[in-house]
Amino acid sequence: MKFFFLFLLLSTSLFAQVNFPVDTIAYNERFNNRMFAVYDTDGKLHLTYTGQLGTDGTTREIYYVKEESSGEFTTINLTQNSVDDNYSTLSIDAEGNLHIGYETRDGSDFQIRYMHNMSGSFSSPIVITQGGLNKATPYSKIGPDSVMHFVYYTFVTGTDNVFYRNYDLRTGTLSPEVSLATGEAGGDFEATLDVDSNGKVHIAARTGTGLFSGPIVYYNNISGSFQSSVIAGDGNYPMIALDNNDKVHIVYRSSSRLYYTNNVSGSFSTPVPISPVGQLPAGMQSLTADDENRLFITYQSSQSASGRGFYLLFAENGEFYDTILVNDISSEYVTRNSSQVITKGNGDIAIFYVPGGIRNGEVIADIFLERGNIYDVIPVELASFNAAVSGNDVTLNWITASETNNYGFEIQRSLKDGKWEMENGKFIRQSVNEDRWEVVGFVEGKGTTTEQQFYTFTDKNLSAGKYQYRLKQIDFDGSVNYSKIVEVNTSVPVEFVLEQNYPNPFNPSTKIKFTLPEASNVSLKVYDMLGREAATLIDEFKPAGNYDVEFSAESFQLSSGVYFYRLNAGDFTSVKKMILSK
Repeated sequence: MKFFFLFLLLSTSLFAQVNFPVDTIAYNERFNNRMFAVYDTDGKLHLTYTGQLGTDGTTREIYYVKEESSGEFTTINLTQNSVDDNYSTLSIDAEGNLHIGYETRDGSDFQIRYMHNMSGSFSSPIVITQGGLNKATPYSKIGPDSVMHFVYYTFVTGTDNVFYRNYDLRTGTLSPEVSLATGEAGGDFEATLDVDSNGKVHIAARTGTGLFSGPIVYYNNISGSFQSSVIAGDGNYPMIALDNNDKVHIVYRSSSRLYYTNNVSGSFSTPVPISPVGQLPAGMQSLTADDENRLFITYQSSQSASGRGFYLLFAENGEFYDTILVNDISSEYVTRNSSQVITKGNGDIAIFYVPGGIRNGEVIADIFLERGNIYDVIPVELASFNAAVSGNDVTLNWITASETNNYGFEIQRSLKDGKWEMENGKFIRQSVNEDRWEVVGFVEGKGTTTEQQFYTFTDKNLSAGKYQYRLKQIDFDGSVNYSKIVEVNTSVPVEFVLEQNYPNPFNPSTKIKFTLPEASNVSLKVYDMLGREAATLIDEFKPAGNYDVEFSAESFQLSSGVYFYRLNAGDFTSVKKMILSK
């Protein structure tokens, strides 16, 4: 059972499908491709791409697209020259300025250029490389310290190399060119980079002398000079992204599948395949991490055996969900080209993709955009999942529209803003919870059914705080999927209260409720008419919150009569009367 797709499922497809509205970025008689997009602080899109006339590479130009406050898109030709411009990458700094690196023909060779709009309009091209040896497929990004970073290849007959260089905007100076390794440039980006919060550079590059694959190597200059480690013995098209904790995530292609690794635990994990068997992920695939450290990846596949189209993969809490079909081409198109995904960090994603074909006798490719919130779309099989608070209890309710091979649901809970720790059997302090999930229950599934099913689970006697819940759905074959996360807030009481027991009179048991506005040493005891202690129900430290205690007279072998129960909590004391009637 796969119930956390959050997308409409096509009955004829093996994959869930995005159902976001479609915007058109470029639709004309040019071959538009290799777009690179960013969000600004207002959530507006900015995009660069390459456009050319048919198959004539000499007509390639760099175009820039800006989303206006009205939501309309404005496009301008940035380069406007008669030479070949290609492979633009776009980044944005903290002040909202745009920084564009790209490849351009300089005489008989290709070189790397750079422009920005820090003065309001885009600057004239700034020379990053020049003179001899083609420099190709640059990847660039602005750092937090106003240093622009570039990684690129030579592209010559014979042995090529991977290079790094930066441009310091504060001084207008270029760093020395650093040769990282032997490496052959491919048709898309074979080296990518990201910059951490300290301005240090992290690079993933295909190295070696192979024309189509080679060792994937990770580099960083945290120590001052670049250090390297081999991620995989063979692969191509590596993508790198840093999350909010400056942890490194790398995706690359090998043996017709995408593989993923990270250094979240300190060293790089063993790469694992994340795309379906039989596909051939291609087309300037991209990788990004949002503010919640969720990962998003796009690629295209033209393999009919496993599904053609543009696809999205995303991961949350280290778990990748099943491949999602973004869009397949209509009869107007025959090819699938590049794709990219970016995110604003709150579940909003923007996915760009490029189908191609023939229009009016010209070879063309158009750029389309689909965007929306991945967590707001109606689920497929999990029709709903919500939580309700009653006192210090949280009740979860969920509905499935259909189930296949469903063993059941593991209910997981995380205290969002802290958890109480114990010392010598008592709660003593509250510490930050680093996204730790604990299992609080299990509900059996219905196996396989096409009928709607209703489920509920109550998590009882919680202390005050913000809690998150999710469902871990487990198939009979052991595979798992996770639901969206729901959040509840069990409020802190404002005063000490001891309520009248219910029922009263009672036989043989009754419930006693009380509330604590602050953490306290709590004593709850029962006394007979002569003031003798008949039962101790609580004698321990308790966090602030609402409490519900069941008292069974049979457990203490009490006879019928009048009893009193007393609550001591800090300086607070309250006594109430109850009647046991057998």
